[in-house]
Amino acid sequence: MTTGRWVGVIGLLVIPGIVVPFTLLSRVQAWYGSFLLWSVLGLLVIVLNALATRHFARASKEGDRHE
Repeated sequence: MTTGRWVGVIGLLVIPGIVVPFTLLSRVQAWYGSFLLWSVLGLLVIVLNALATRHFARASKEGDRHE
C-alpha cells in the first residue's frame, strides 16, 4: 500500500472516533465507553503508522548506498 492509502485508512478510523461517542454512546453517562473506543482506535492507529512507515528505513539505507 502507498503512504497515501495508509493516511486514508487512518483518516477513516478518526470518523468513528468522533461519531460513535456522540451518537451511539451519547446516553452512557460513564466515561469508560468512549475511553475504551478511543483506546482501541489509538492502538489501531499506532499499528497502522508502524506498517505505513516500515519501508522508510529501507529507503533511507538504499539512498545511502547510491550516494
